[in-house]
Amino acid sequence: MVTHQSRFQPPVNGGQHIRRRNLLQQLQRLGPRRLTTIIAPAGYGKTSFAAQWYDLMRNHAGKLVWLPLEADDCDQSHFLVALLEALEELQPGEGRGLDASGMSVATLLSVLVTRLRRIDTPVTLFLDDYHFAQTDATESLLAKLLAAKDLAHVKFVLISRSAPRFPLSALRLNGELKQIGVTDLSFSDTEAQEFFVGRSEKLTREQIGELNKRTEGWAVALQMVRVLVAESGHSASILESFDGSNIEMARYLSEQVFSSLPSDIQHFLVETASLPAISRTLAAAISASPDAAALFNRLADHALPIAVLDNQGMWIRCHPVFNSFLKEEAARVGIDTRDILKKAARWFQTRDDCDAAVRHALLAGDTALAAEIVETCGGWRRVYATTRGGTLLFQTLIAKAANINLSGYPLTTLGLSVISAKAGQLDAANHYLAIAERACTGEALSRDLRVVRVLMSLYTDHWASTSDLSALEADLSYGGDMELIHRALALNMLAYNFLIRTDLDRAMHYGQLAMRAFRDGGADFGAMHLYTHIGQAAFFSGDSASAEDAYRSLIVEAQTNIGEGSDLDAVGQVLLSEVLSMRGELDAASGALSWALPHLERHDTWFDLLAAGFMAQQRVLRLNGDILAAHAAIDSARATARRRGFERLTRLIDGERVTLLVATGDIEEAVRYAEASGFPLQAAYTDAPNNLGLNLRGCVPALLWTRIYTARGDIARARDVFDRLRTQQALKPHVPRHIELALLDIKLLQAEDQPEKAAACLSNLLLSQPIADYRAILQIEGADFANDLRRLATLVEIPAVIAQRLAHILDGPVIKIPSEASSVGAAAADLSRETGGLTERERSVMRLLSAGLSNKEIGRKLDLSDNTVKFHLRNIFAKLNVTTRTAAVMASRNAGVSP
Repeated sequence: MVTHQSRFQPPVNGGQHIRRRNLLQQLQRLGPRRLTTIIAPAGYGKTSFAAQWYDLMRNHAGKLVWLPLEADDCDQSHFLVALLEALEELQPGEGRGLDASGMSVATLLSVLVTRLRRIDTPVTLFLDDYHFAQTDATESLLAKLLAAKDLAHVKFVLISRSAPRFPLSALRLNGELKQIGVTDLSFSDTEAQEFFVGRSEKLTREQIGELNKRTEGWAVALQMVRVLVAESGHSASILESFDGSNIEMARYLSEQVFSSLPSDIQHFLVETASLPAISRTLAAAISASPDAAALFNRLADHALPIAVLDNQGMWIRCHPVFNSFLKEEAARVGIDTRDILKKAARWFQTRDDCDAAVRHALLAGDTALAAEIVETCGGWRRVYATTRGGTLLFQTLIAKAANINLSGYPLTTLGLSVISAKAGQLDAANHYLAIAERACTGEALSRDLRVVRVLMSLYTDHWASTSDLSALEADLSYGGDMELIHRALALNMLAYNFLIRTDLDRAMHYGQLAMRAFRDGGADFGAMHLYTHIGQAAFFSGDSASAEDAYRSLIVEAQTNIGEGSDLDAVGQVLLSEVLSMRGELDAASGALSWALPHLERHDTWFDLLAAGFMAQQRVLRLNGDILAAHAAIDSARATARRRGFERLTRLIDGERVTLLVATGDIEEAVRYAEASGFPLQAAYTDAPNNLGLNLRGCVPALLWTRIYTARGDIARARDVFDRLRTQQALKPHVPRHIELALLDIKLLQAEDQPEKAAACLSNLLLSQPIADYRAILQIEGADFANDLRRLATLVEIPAVIAQRLAHILDGPVIKIPSEASSVGAAAADLSRETGGLTERERSVMRLLSAGLSNKEIGRKLDLSDNTVKFHLRNIFAKLNVTTRTAAVMASRNAGVSP
């Protein structure tokens, strides 16, 4: 209920407005400045807020004057007389008998200054609706009052739809200016919730939050929704359709904002309404008005709901609700918004802003123009030619692809193929690639097609042919000028393909050249991808520290340029986890893998990344002894591989399943699974599947059967398979693979009772390889093997430095097979606890030994070689903590093994 009040008091709102606590607290903390401006268009609650501040200041901020101004006050004399009348509230009788009608402006100003000087306490004058009185003449009077040094105790608060035009720099430099604008007055989500409390129970908290976001906290828009919902009761339909085209909202905007504007400003706003944002130069390019730039400058002179989008005030946009109203006006008066948007698209194109150009072309509904712009801007190169990547641009085009004659835009179509592949949509990628292949005529387009085709081989997990790679290298030496991004991607593909062929020096060389080319071309997004190839080349070369540096650089750049949790952030985390897990830093590796690996399984990835993540995950789980989780992870990874059509990844995963079964003692199940999943015994003797140069990670058939035969105790066959594997390699194995092979050789040498050779191999390994950074390869061989190495170091005289390095490397987790690993493993583990930890084969040897049989006789009975029998006896002695055959028999009888 509005109460009676004098003109010189702030309006009483009757409890209809919420209290702006945060803004009031800020002003109370700062105290009144010489000049405070509260500037915003109609409907932002300027007067309501100022009244709250006035009320807050009433008891402790000196004397207050409230003066609502009117249109007549734009005259200097009227303005001064209004100020004098307002002061009478503070100085009763001071102005009695004053006849201002015959006074000059100078006299009135002198009287006002005199009366202000007589006030001996701070005084604050609130000038409400200052825009009504705002002319050059009245502003000059206010500027004089603010410049008077003897009036420093007089403060002004201007409540206006437009900013003052007199100079403010001196006040700002002296800390005597406080400006409150649209951003400050817009309701926060909390204030919006409070605004609706008790007045609109039909709106949920989520609906109010969404409404506040759409209206950008504009109080009058929220008030309009509150009224409409209260009147109709149909909250859902009102919320869905509410904008500037709503009849009631349009009427308010027309009456309070639009109708009072000059006609040329009205036309300018309606003409440019279809544009998401506008600048002075864009306005001049698309407007039919010859003075469009001047009209843009004049917008600041009017009370308009406009947001400034940059610090320089170069770009602005209208409030979404007001913009909807203007679009309705444009449609009503017949303005061709499509033509304006197409002009804007061409304008952005001339300024090399491809994204904005395409966005405006699509807003105009001209998909052909959008495709043409992308084509002339480089087509597929736009995927890489920015800081964040051109993913969104091409995804937008894909949604409109049915309306585009793609054969006319081959470079754009290649971009659609790349983006589809990066999203894991391989059928779509191949579809667009086929269209581009038919359209790419001429040598220049053929070079584009060639590099993208090789890129597709990465995402579809097919090997690029040697001829393709030779052609790429030939393209790089092409006499003509190759565009930088094209050159960079060609170098990128060469780096990748030489990496997966274990040609690590060439991979590193091309990777560094590619990164430099991307950087030179301003394509940070493309450059970030090279950290993956450079890092892996370093990792497999034995330079774990450089690999870690590359991956951490990728993570930092991805988080900075794209954001945390992006595809490239996940790529960096997964590859870093491979380094950390190899080093034995299991918690750190597991933490990164927990989110990054599932992210890659769903998003932009290729074989090597999933393989690295899977192997790191298996390493962590096995070293933590969580065998059930390791099997579950294999199940999950296999489903991902099948879903994405990565047959090579499926094969790698199956090989790790066999390896895990062998490690947990499930030998026969490992044999069965190997035969069933493409790792039969005959494959161990075939060259192609065992080419370690083409298998950076995981097992090959010969490695699996070496482990199977070793676990069975058939050392002769294990040695035969193993030696054949090593001799057939055309390339030197990379460092992690070299370490794995050396450890297997040591294991076989010990089984063959050749401790001196085993010790020599161990010494060479520890001295020649950075095994500390790849210690997980040793630790994952299990606790028994670790103990064998410790015993070897004590039985055979080796240098102290070798023993020290071995002790350091073994200072970490080693696999201990949990009893619940499998049903077979559980039974064996229970029996092992009863028999001193002996395996089934060792118990068979022990029974024959107790019967007095020699090594040769035991070998004939069990179909084992002499060396294999010696291998089992050495393990038996170690487990029973004895050194002689007689002591072993006695200990085994006590354990209940011998009959």
